[in-house]
Amino acid sequence: MKRAKALASLRQLCCLGLNREILIPELLRALHAFIPSENNVFNGLNEHLLPTFVIPEVVIPEVIEILQNEWDRLYVKPFHARVLDWYNHHRVIPDVRILDERFYHSDFYHVVFRPYNQHYRIQAVLKSNGLKVGGISLARSQHQRPFDAEEVQQLKRLLPYIEHGLQARGEAVTDYVDSGQTGLVILTRNGSVVYLSDAARYLLFLATYGAVPVGQEHVSLAVTVPPVLRQLCANLDGIFQGWEAPPPSFSHTNGSGRFVFRAYWLQPPTVHLGLDARAHPPSEDGLMGVLIEHQEPLRLQLHRNLQGWRLSPREQEVGLALAEGLSQTAIAARLNVSVQTVITYVRRLYAKLEVHSRAELLDKLRTRPPNVETA
Repeated sequence: MKRAKALASLRQLCCLGLNREILIPELLRALHAFIPSENNVFNGLNEHLLPTFVIPEVVIPEVIEILQNEWDRLYVKPFHARVLDWYNHHRVIPDVRILDERFYHSDFYHVVFRPYNQHYRIQAVLKSNGLKVGGISLARSQHQRPFDAEEVQQLKRLLPYIEHGLQARGEAVTDYVDSGQTGLVILTRNGSVVYLSDAARYLLFLATYGAVPVGQEHVSLAVTVPPVLRQLCANLDGIFQGWEAPPPSFSHTNGSGRFVFRAYWLQPPTVHLGLDARAHPPSEDGLMGVLIEHQEPLRLQLHRNLQGWRLSPREQEVGLALAEGLSQTAIAARLNVSVQTVITYVRRLYAKLEVHSRAELLDKLRTRPPNVETA
């Protein structure tokens, strides 16, 4: 029953019309409930089935840097011909040892798989208009059991829905809400980084790249503090000294969502009280914090929160459609059912969530149920 519900949730996710950068990270996490796994990975493929970009669940900068510099040696030369041959006849690689029976002794395993705690892995190729365009990999650690034949079949069953989701062009998003992901950067007055949290490093990576380019020359993936953060600090410092300066906040939107940067004083610099500020400016000490907040499309958050209520898949679909502002007639057309059937679902939905109007429903769905985790 749990697997059936997880499958229904994944199907709904792939039908939300989200762009690739938003859909794939959520998909990789949602797959945990369908096929127990961790540190899953998506990669785009070119016509030669060579990866062009990678979207991992977790970014380990040191591993990414090695991949950039040694991709040919680690993967292309030892394994790519075998991958090409296998995918000519199969959709899924059920065991990495198919690539090489000594795979667990290879540099690729020790340099890439082990840092991500990947030992067992199944990977499937994804198609669009008959062409192979991507791959998705599910992983488990050495301390877990290998993937079995039934789980391989479950992954194959899911592939058409993932392919449908990847074909969506992604509608323009206007409603963003906090995803719950935040990170902190601490800088000196002159913009030197004192502290960069892991969450901030990841969010800066998403704000800068979104996906990891692979097999491309002259691409640096060093996660650095962008000039805009130093400008925010300069604005904050200017305001502190009484100058006219823009507010110390900034937002940036890309395919991975919206990123809001806000600067504030953690430790203001020493001020020489009673002296002319122009002749005696504030000291060079002082620390500034820049809080990075990630925002995601409201539609995605509503979908995730709906999974936490005891609702049938159909009731979840109706709830999401109501939250999007669709009329009952439009919902009936979307779900290919009668308007009366929609009315019945709406009544059930309202009763289960203890609401009496669309506005109350939206407020309820924006509240994260206790058993729903943040992204």
